[in-house]
Amino acid sequence: MKKSALTMAISSLLLASGAHAATVYNQNDTKLEIGGRAQGAYYGTDNNSAEGDQSYFRVNMRGETKIAPEMKAFGFAEYNLPASGSDKDELRYAYAGIQHDRFGAFSYGRQDGLFTKAVNNYTDVLPEWGGDGLGKNTEVFGTGRTNGLAQYIYTYQGLTLGAQFTGNNDPQNSSRTATDKDFSVEHDKGTVIGNDTTWNSTGSKEGFAFSANYDFNMGLSLGAVYNQAGKTDEQARYAAFGGDKDAKLMGFGAKYAVDNLYLAATYSHGEDHLFVNNGYAEKMDGYEAVAQYTIGKFKPSLAYLRTDVKDTAHGIDDTYTEYVSIGAWYNFTENFNAYVDYKINLLDNNGVDSHTNSLGKNTDDVVAVALQYNF
Repeated sequence: MKKSALTMAISSLLLASGAHAATVYNQNDTKLEIGGRAQGAYYGTDNNSAEGDQSYFRVNMRGETKIAPEMKAFGFAEYNLPASGSDKDELRYAYAGIQHDRFGAFSYGRQDGLFTKAVNNYTDVLPEWGGDGLGKNTEVFGTGRTNGLAQYIYTYQGLTLGAQFTGNNDPQNSSRTATDKDFSVEHDKGTVIGNDTTWNSTGSKEGFAFSANYDFNMGLSLGAVYNQAGKTDEQARYAAFGGDKDAKLMGFGAKYAVDNLYLAATYSHGEDHLFVNNGYAEKMDGYEAVAQYTIGKFKPSLAYLRTDVKDTAHGIDDTYTEYVSIGAWYNFTENFNAYVDYKINLLDNNGVDSHTNSLGKNTDDVVAVALQYNF
């Protein structure tokens, strides 16, 4: 592989977003770029707690400096501020590292886990939804955006290998007051137990991950990843079950991208990883598939996602997530687009609460509409 192609392959795994970033400084082998997004979005659904404004502002900065003939140092940071509910602000990324043109790259800080980069990103490409069928999530055992991740990524020709160390970490903003009685991993809050004691089912002790991807230079790419991390002391103490076992998650994916066509499918299997019914379920299996086709400025999207969870000893055998996503973008320019994404929820309600299933998951359809400006 040519050196420039190798560098681009590593950079695509290390650096998040910033596709429309503007270069504000580029002198003396040092470059600084600033980018971001302003988005106006609205969710429409029968569930009043999930309906309403979802607008946000996001800004990022990336820099790089040449420190040797074939080596550069880099850094990236991104901050997100929702328009509704300023207490939901998040430092999405903050990491730095060193990249060598031949020997790969090392980075440390708050960044996406290898599970996201190697497999989940194949199908997490929908206008609004997606990415929630495989068990990956923010602050969840080093699989999604997580503090304290050390990663090494090496690419040779079409092969990309990754290794990750997950340090002891607490969820970002974990000190904020927890109010939810029914906590799931999609909320950055604690679980309320007796006497107003709170604990976080997210975060983790030390762990590791390994990944491999191969691009066949004909549009086809394959990926595989294995992630494992220990439970925190409070998870082990307060979880109703599974808190004394390491969380394990493996994933496999394939994508095919040629001209205007994009097809991808991913699968995951987890053990003591998914938080449900106040504990960590013994097994979970996740599936995602997506098809997209670009027609000029218009790009329709169709996807199916499902997560099955089972823990025989605790009477759990149900579907945690299942929906069809039908959406489309219209790209007015490279910087400005509009999209709609309709989530057809396939979960059955529990017969008592018309908005949730037996695992407490929302069963309502949701439609998202948005205007997005990238700079």
